[in-house]
Amino acid sequence: MKALVKTAKGEGNIEVKNMPYPSLPAGDWVIIKVRAAGVCGTDLHIWHDMYPYWPPVILGHEFAGEIAETGKDVKRFSVGDRVVCEPHSLACGVCELCREGRIQQCAEKRSPGWGINGGFAEYVAMPEKLLHRIPEKMSFEIAALAEPMAITVHHVTELCGIGCMDTVAVSGAGPIGIMAAFVAKASGAGRVIITGMDACEAVRFPAALKLGADDVINVCKKSAYDEVMHITGGRGADVVIETSGAAPAISDSIRMTKKYGRLCAIGLGRESSEIPWKQIVMRSVTVVGCMSSGYSAWDKALKLMDGTEKDISCLITHRVKLEDWKETFLDLEAERGIKAVFIP
Repeated sequence: MKALVKTAKGEGNIEVKNMPYPSLPAGDWVIIKVRAAGVCGTDLHIWHDMYPYWPPVILGHEFAGEIAETGKDVKRFSVGDRVVCEPHSLACGVCELCREGRIQQCAEKRSPGWGINGGFAEYVAMPEKLLHRIPEKMSFEIAALAEPMAITVHHVTELCGIGCMDTVAVSGAGPIGIMAAFVAKASGAGRVIITGMDACEAVRFPAALKLGADDVINVCKKSAYDEVMHITGGRGADVVIETSGAAPAISDSIRMTKKYGRLCAIGLGRESSEIPWKQIVMRSVTVVGCMSSGYSAWDKALKLMDGTEKDISCLITHRVKLEDWKETFLDLEAERGIKAVFIP
């Protein structure tokens, strides 16, 4: 089968290869025929040797498809079922985090796309316990957005929380930032502000406005802090969602959070960044670190995407073949798109 593979450690080393059809590692696994697979920033980081991975490995952890084969112990799913999958394969199941239901943070976890073969291929193997059914009327392309949407729902609503009519500032207008604006508005936020740079003007800001943002701020032209404080009458935002990971944006995000407000930290950023620690302490800001997604967020994300009246297809700016991977990666790095979906 055709697949996009990280062949070896180091910068680059990605190519489309003919790979073996996957096997079933155990009786409770299934083989999925991939119909659509989304590109994540993690895939770009692996391309540049900036994220852990075990080559040779097929990339891709955001995918949707239909079951082509089931193991002998699979009970809840059948051949032909349309599914998406949580990317928490090979979590150990016995450590403290796993037993608390936080398998996304298991140290032994090996997710598709970097730890085991992923979804940038014609077929992929996944355990039954990580599957979720795709709503009947939802396309595979939209379903491929379920993983980043589940991350956003988990962080914004389950961990950080949005109150009725809260003012929410989103730092960064990448895919997660735009989804955060969408989820915040759907969760009851009264006003949603999103920031970005010059490159966001063409595609990303318009999509953010379509999906729930009320205001956009180009930080290359205006101060995000000054604008948020002006909009809020000097009070600051009730919730700030930091998705960029950029040091100046992290600093601004802390300063523009109101006293006793909440800062949802999603953007990974560098290993260490200078932050205005005193501002956190003096303003009594609650900082919530967020990583990956929990089980409960997946069905919420699917229901939200299925039930919204907003056209979330505007998030998908590239629908391409695996052979077009390099041009697509370059476009996403240059912010000439939002989400790319491979059709294997």
